[in-house]
Amino acid sequence: MTLESRRALVSATRPVEVTEGNTFRLIHIGSCSSQADAEGYALLTAWMVRAGGDGEREEAALREGLVIAGWDELDDISDCTTRDQMRARVTEAYPEGPNGRIANWTGQLWRFAQEMRPGDLVVIPLKTRTDQIAIGRVTGRYLYRADAPEGFRHVRPVRWTRTDVPRSDARQDLLHSMGSLLTICALERHGAARRIAVLEAGRPDPGPLPEEVAGDSTPYELLDQAGDTLHGKPLRMSIREMLGEWNASRRTPSVVAKIEADLASKGLTTRPAFTDSWIDTMVELVPLGVEPTGDEPVTDNEADLVDAEELAPLTVVVGSLASANRTVVSVSPTDSLRAATTKMLGQNYSQLAVIDEHGGFHGAVTWESIAKAQLTRNEPALLDARIWAPPVGYQDDLLSHFSLISAQGFVFVQSTDRKTIVGIVTAADLNAEFETRVRPIAKLEEAERRLRRRVGEVVTVAELQRFRRGRPINTVADLTLGQYAYVLDQHFDRLTWPLDKDTVIGQLRAVCDIRNDLMHFTPDPLDATQLNNLDGFVNLLRTVDPRP
Repeated sequence: MTLESRRALVSATRPVEVTEGNTFRLIHIGSCSSQADAEGYALLTAWMVRAGGDGEREEAALREGLVIAGWDELDDISDCTTRDQMRARVTEAYPEGPNGRIANWTGQLWRFAQEMRPGDLVVIPLKTRTDQIAIGRVTGRYLYRADAPEGFRHVRPVRWTRTDVPRSDARQDLLHSMGSLLTICALERHGAARRIAVLEAGRPDPGPLPEEVAGDSTPYELLDQAGDTLHGKPLRMSIREMLGEWNASRRTPSVVAKIEADLASKGLTTRPAFTDSWIDTMVELVPLGVEPTGDEPVTDNEADLVDAEELAPLTVVVGSLASANRTVVSVSPTDSLRAATTKMLGQNYSQLAVIDEHGGFHGAVTWESIAKAQLTRNEPALLDARIWAPPVGYQDDLLSHFSLISAQGFVFVQSTDRKTIVGIVTAADLNAEFETRVRPIAKLEEAERRLRRRVGEVVTVAELQRFRRGRPINTVADLTLGQYAYVLDQHFDRLTWPLDKDTVIGQLRAVCDIRNDLMHFTPDPLDATQLNNLDGFVNLLRTVDPRP
């Protein structure tokens, strides 16, 4: 159900005054201890609007019945009816702002001016009274007060119903949601709106329902730690380590979507983007959503920041290969050809990059180019043996460069800013990558073929039809890999395998998980544990039934 649909269904017992003269009736507030009690609360929407980095807008907000956004350089945005219009206005007001910050600020201001609706809950985690939270209801549309002081001009009218809710009444996960670096954000997780409504009624936070937290793997402590580095050294880890914090080992679409949502809700992003780099690339978790407080200079590190909601989609890019991240051995244009050949022989290289002292790329030398130079000149210099080998971009689509790599034998890889060479990809690297990707599929096929043959020998089709899940089973080939676990559970003794039944079924189910994982696109290969489990299961089947 969309946000608009949910709001349209809201009916209630308590009226809320709206500045436009309309009256909205809201849901009765109760203890909500069960799913049935929570059905109405699912229609509520809750927002957090900070009152300044140091709480400088709190007194005015509570006294005047408002929530107030900053963004001093931005004029009236009430006429921005699309996000593109809003982004253009923000860009105009902050021309030096990095694209990632502009995108993030646009999202916050769009929510403030357009997505908030009269009747929505709103909270301010108070800074001047750090042990309390203010809760109210939005009562009117966005307003721009041109005559107000700077920092107090963008407002929404609010009726404050509670301004002294003890933080101790809210459970820690709800407080985590209010710990975002964003000035304006929706509070959606773990039944937040329902629980805030209960706090508004003067009752302690009842906590989330089981279905509201099922499957949540958000590492709140990590995100809090990253947020605490606003004015210090960013938190740094490899993408592989970062995935592990979310209990994942590969960047499947669902894992990436979860991480992006968690980062966005906290006002964080990664530098570089965690979606399009090699899995062992080191990334920093950096704050992005803090509202502007002045003419902050844009640093080189900030220029390439990307908002978490706008990170590049998953694809296999050149930079996702390990070799594209390997230190490149090079020679200088002023080196001798003898120095180059010595280095190539000593390190068993087939080619070297030619890079000057400033990092400028000047092509490459290869054994073939050296041989040609020696055939045409008596004492060739290194530049006589140099060839031009156009580099490819770190974020280029890998498939589009297959033919070039195959024909040339190698390509050098440029950094995302196209200023330096950061790796080399050879035809041998492509072959190794292909083998890494194809081997698990071949092993899965063999495991299924061996199971199908043996089960088909000892279990009848009529018996197999008992395990039907959706589609009909006319032969043993119609079984899915997961269904074999149920067949083995019922008929394991017929297989006459001298193995422990529970262990075999456990391994088979682990293999089913691997198969399901492979069915989701990801730029990452299976990890070592998954490969070992798959190899081990196939070897087990080969041992008990050595037929090819």
